[in-house]
Amino acid sequence: MNYKNIIFDLGNVLVKLDEQACMKAFEQLGLKDTAHIKENPEVMRLFRAFGLGHVTNQEFFDGFRSIAHSEASDKQITDAANKMLLYIPDEKKQRLLDLRKAGHRVYLLSNTNDIHWRYCADVLFPMQGHGVDDYFDGIFLSQEMHLEKPDDRIFQVMIEKTGIKPDESLFIDDLEKNCLAGERNGLHTFYNKDFNDWLSFLIFNHYL
Repeated sequence: MNYKNIIFDLGNVLVKLDEQACMKAFEQLGLKDTAHIKENPEVMRLFRAFGLGHVTNQEFFDGFRSIAHSEASDKQITDAANKMLLYIPDEKKQRLLDLRKAGHRVYLLSNTNDIHWRYCADVLFPMQGHGVDDYFDGIFLSQEMHLEKPDDRIFQVMIEKTGIKPDESLFIDDLEKNCLAGERNGLHTFYNKDFNDWLSFLIFNHYL
């Protein structure tokens, strides 16, 4: 099928993630005895509220210091959080440009927070004079929408705002539950189990 619209997730689809590096950095700032933030309900509540845009950056910094009993600076917390984000391969950035050049409409739909998004936009996406707006026809972020995948509403809002037809659209995500949510809302989906899987999929289907 010739999809007119291709919707990308961010983490482990475009951006390579290292959650353990992030946790080690947080541990150095005082967050002890937590192999992963998912094991700490208080931290999880803070991160989820941050990702949904329900707390400001300053409230996040203050909340982290309170939970971790830490005197870390805002910059130290920011740098630790961004240890999770490793790189976006130039090949993937070029592929996004190629898709748009070929006439596809390309969108981003991500559960992310302001710290991570700023780092991606300012550091990881720039390439040879191209910035983040060159890669996408529209950007939809949980922090701005106050919604998150796999909630059906985030898909419905995106579909409404873009005017795309779901049956002409492909959604690529690294979490099966998010792909299932996309399917519930009429999108075709590709479950990106390994980091580069979607590249092979699109090349095989003659999109790239």
